[in-house]
Amino acid sequence: MRLKEVFTKPKGKIKWVERSPKHYAAEYGVGQDRIFEFIALLGHTTDDMIYPVEDIPLEKVWLIGFAQKRPEYSHRITGRGGAVEVMNKSLAAFKEFAKMAKPEYITFSAKEPSRMKLYNIMVKKLARGLGFEVLTTDSGNYVLKRKGVR
Repeated sequence: MRLKEVFTKPKGKIKWVERSPKHYAAEYGVGQDRIFEFIALLGHTTDDMIYPVEDIPLEKVWLIGFAQKRPEYSHRITGRGGAVEVMNKSLAAFKEFAKMAKPEYITFSAKEPSRMKLYNIMVKKLARGLGFEVLTTDSGNYVLKRKGVR
């Protein structure tokens, strides 16, 4: 997977199905029959999700995730192909969310080594482009802080 491909503008729209002060959700298609969801939840973060970062008010941290919703629900790598398109549209949803919600802190995680490797490479570019600084990428936990937040 090439980083340049992941950061290109995706085909198709991100459909926002929820936009509230504490919950954002979007859906997007990949291929003929797969639907993915992007979710952002405010205040659902625990200390272990932002480890080793300390002294962040957990009620101000947005927890971000994406998953295949159909044909079967899965957070894992499905092996069904289209990895570039999945990441591309997930990043597009992430960027739209960051512009709409203007979060102070964002956290997300990766469990699979291949995702950690990809996230480690792309998180710096993503953060810089959205006006965030990276606080940690330790143990597959990623924490971003909007520049200017004290």
